[in-house]
Amino acid sequence: MNYLQQERLDALSVNYVLGAMRGKARQRFQRLLMQQQQARESVWRWEQHLNPLAESLPAVEPDENLWQKLQQRLGWQSAEVVQLKPKSSWLHPANWVAIAAAACLALVLLLPPPATAPVELAVIQTKEAKALWLVSKQSDTVVLQATAAVPADPAHDYELWMLPTSGQPPISLGLLPQNGKVSYPWPKAAAGLVVAVLAVSLEPKGGSPTGQPTGAVLHTSELMTL
Repeated sequence: MNYLQQERLDALSVNYVLGAMRGKARQRFQRLLMQQQQARESVWRWEQHLNPLAESLPAVEPDENLWQKLQQRLGWQSAEVVQLKPKSSWLHPANWVAIAAAACLALVLLLPPPATAPVELAVIQTKEAKALWLVSKQSDTVVLQATAAVPADPAHDYELWMLPTSGQPPISLGLLPQNGKVSYPWPKAAAGLVVAVLAVSLEPKGGSPTGQPTGAVLHTSELMTL
């Protein structure tokens, strides 16, 4: 199948941007984004066209019953709430202390937490959903943590790349450790760019000699903001 035929590429890009493309199909398309400038530009064009439409939609308040059902399924709330009658008057002085303590606790919980930089996370995994690396980005630092499942390859290095939503070529985030953890400063070339997808390529020892992926694209993943 020729994925670069413009009509087909437009349809794939729309599905990707809208989130309708899932599973292996999404992974295959992410690999295509790593390799083809035409595909990256197509996704960027459709993001510019579709994102404003999504932002213009009015907010919808979910039904209260739906929220309660979700809480019950998650185990946050029992299906039946039993109302207990107090054995003593709520005006008893001993109850005033409890009420004041509860009010203080509620105030603490409602206060916004201290402002901190958002954390972005990604789990790079195999097709069998076995985790290989954990990627975390906060402020201007990216931390790469290997799991025991990473295949040892003394003759090669695994290199991590980011694909900007702008359609620009991939930018290297550094070599992934085959064990342990490393951290790198966020590349200056990636400053201000939004990450569309992360990808891992197999490169010669020391990393890509060209500044662009030269080996096979092994894995892809997406950053999530916490």
